[in-house]
Amino acid sequence: MVEVTCLSDAELQNKLNTLGFPPGPILPSTRKVYEKKLMQLLVSTPRAPPKKNRPGKLSRARDNDGSEEMQDFHQ
Repeated sequence: MVEVTCLSDAELQNKLNTLGFPPGPILPSTRKVYEKKLMQLLVSTPRAPPKKNRPGKLSRARDNDGSEEMQDFHQ
């Protein structure tokens, strides 16, 4: 397990980003909060990082009347 108190600010920020949690500035007043959050993320069940927001795929969907329309699906 990573010793979070030994990480530099940049390393702490990088590990949080890698786990899908983009932190704000790491300052002396916020560092303990981010260390605690990193520990929570490390002990939680492994999961895929969240997908970045990007334009969804356009696909055709049929209305009740049988006509098609383009819908934007975001995943």
